[in-house]
Amino acid sequence: MERPYRIAVVISLIATLFGSVVIGGGGAAGDPPVVVVIDAGHGGEDPGALGVYSSVEKDITLAVARSVALQAVRYPNLHIVLTRVDDHYVELADRIARARQVHAAAYISIHANSAPDPTARGVETLVAKGARDANGSEELARALQTSVVRATASKDRGVKTATLYTARATMPAALLEMGFLSEKIDTRLLQDPAVQARIAAAILEAVNRFAASQ
Repeated sequence: MERPYRIAVVISLIATLFGSVVIGGGGAAGDPPVVVVIDAGHGGEDPGALGVYSSVEKDITLAVARSVALQAVRYPNLHIVLTRVDDHYVELADRIARARQVHAAAYISIHANSAPDPTARGVETLVAKGARDANGSEELARALQTSVVRATASKDRGVKTATLYTARATMPAALLEMGFLSEKIDTRLLQDPAVQARIAAAILEAVNRFAASQ
């Protein structure tokens, strides 16, 4: 690892512990960075899905969110804000309020799926029914879906709509289901730190592409 990159990673990790990450000073000609909120689903007393191989959704979502923050050093045009940086629960209303407070241009909630059918697997991205910015949310969701499927080589379950709390977001918002913790192949992938890093990189690539299109 080159020294400048190592220093940037250390700085970003320290910043992560304080609840947000600010990398760089914006794009060309001093443009302000695009603010993106990354929400690690569940946390604290809410573990989320409990899957095979002792997998716990809240741990996997936090690991991926932290990896997004660390890898954001490669995108000086992005300002990544995490809704949680450790294992504690944040009220859904507070997560959305945080995004409004920082004037986020996009909100991404990271989750892992579960199903009664143990063979169900793959990546899907959800847009809230009645989303305030339906067009922007759909575009963001499609960018995430394409990028994460490519990074994981997992089954593409597509972009769907569902009743979600993200309908209250005032900015483009999407909920990413990275895979099924009820399925053995997906769980092995999601528990692998290397795959978590690939998913995080894919999220950043998608967000960067989305931001450039706005």
